[in-house]
Amino acid sequence: MAVLIRRCLLLSSLLTVALLAEAADWLLPLSGRQQYAVQINARGAELTGICIIKTDSVGESRGAIVNEFGIHAMDFTLSADRRKVKLQNVMPQMDRWYIRRIVRGDLRQLFGATACGALKGRRTLTQDADGTLILTNARFNLKYCFKKIDDTEE
Repeated sequence: MAVLIRRCLLLSSLLTVALLAEAADWLLPLSGRQQYAVQINARGAELTGICIIKTDSVGESRGAIVNEFGIHAMDFTLSADRRKVKLQNVMPQMDRWYIRRIVRGDLRQLFGATACGALKGRRTLTQDADGTLILTNARFNLKYCFKKIDDTEE
């Protein structure tokens, strides 16, 4: 009897966590097509450009970060629950296993964030008055800035 009660409690707690994850209020909402101005600073180097993210009907998102000259920095996919990020087509200067691991972890934290403040590891997330989200990775001295670009067609 006790085993059955433990299983029921475990199942109900898992369902509660799943429902809370679905009802989360993300800082970077992804629905349809979103565009962000991106700035990535890393130890004296800077990458600026745009990030375009398109979400399909299943909830999986695909994105690309492109610099001002149209050169792909990287493509990525984001799972529907925002827990898995896969990097694809990474530019040669960043295509090292350790750099990919760090960037993947930072993007997972950024897209999965529901509140500003300290995140896992030595990462902090802040939001400026103009809506710019800034993720700082203090361990590797990285800074990611994402600012929403409004789609205004005239």
